[in-house]
Amino acid sequence: MRRETLAVGLAQMPQTADLGRNLREIARFVEAARRARVALLVFPECALTGYAPAFHKSSAGFDPDAVEAALEEVRGLARKSRLTVVLGTHLPLDRGWSNSALLIGPDGRIAARYDKAHLYGLDAEYYLAGRAPPAVKAACGTTVGMQICYDLRFPEVSRWLALRRAEVIIVISYLFGRKQMWKRPIIEAHIRSRAAENGRFVLFANAAGPQQNVPSTIADPRGWITAQARRSVRQLLLARLDLSCVQDDILRSRRTDLFEAEGPQ
Repeated sequence: MRRETLAVGLAQMPQTADLGRNLREIARFVEAARRARVALLVFPECALTGYAPAFHKSSAGFDPDAVEAALEEVRGLARKSRLTVVLGTHLPLDRGWSNSALLIGPDGRIAARYDKAHLYGLDAEYYLAGRAPPAVKAACGTTVGMQICYDLRFPEVSRWLALRRAEVIIVISYLFGRKQMWKRPIIEAHIRSRAAENGRFVLFANAAGPQQNVPSTIADPRGWITAQARRSVRQLLLARLDLSCVQDDILRSRRTDLFEAEGPQ
């Protein structure tokens, strides 16, 4: 059944290379979200495992069994709290590792997986690029699509999701660097533009820390920033989305007779 409104939470959490420590942080955010009656809880990029270029010397030390066991714990937390969770983690592949976003349902099952398509900077030393576009999945009485950090720079990713009827576009990120603070107005402009040019909500969840570039942010289908966390601090950003605001006017107005369309009409 389609919801009229959707209670969401963005977990602006610190992360480390320590799976156990990250798990404890995740558990605390899940409990806080449950108490706040959140339906959809979004964690940052690699929240479970730690973003590799920042916290790991190489991918050689990644332990697939430990990651699988930690993921099972998160699935159990989602099931126990009846929450839909979007989780960032790295995951094993046949010949390497992916930087992935998982959509975990309130039953604890993994409903969707997206592997980061656009690798940035040192990403390629740790991860293999995703080879499939993100899927759109029904969740929490609406439809959601996921992307990861650098993907936001490419408007076709969000357009792909919007054309496939995603109403909520989720961007998980680890965006940091003392010398990169100039990125804040640029990324905020991207968040607003992706929302406005597609008539969709955009949820941007970033990790917490003193060198955080852009705080976790929510933009509505007009492109207005309707909620934003404080920069750098650990915070559960709460909001209620009015899904009736999602609109297709711009999508319908595209001149596909003049410009090549991405995806089905």
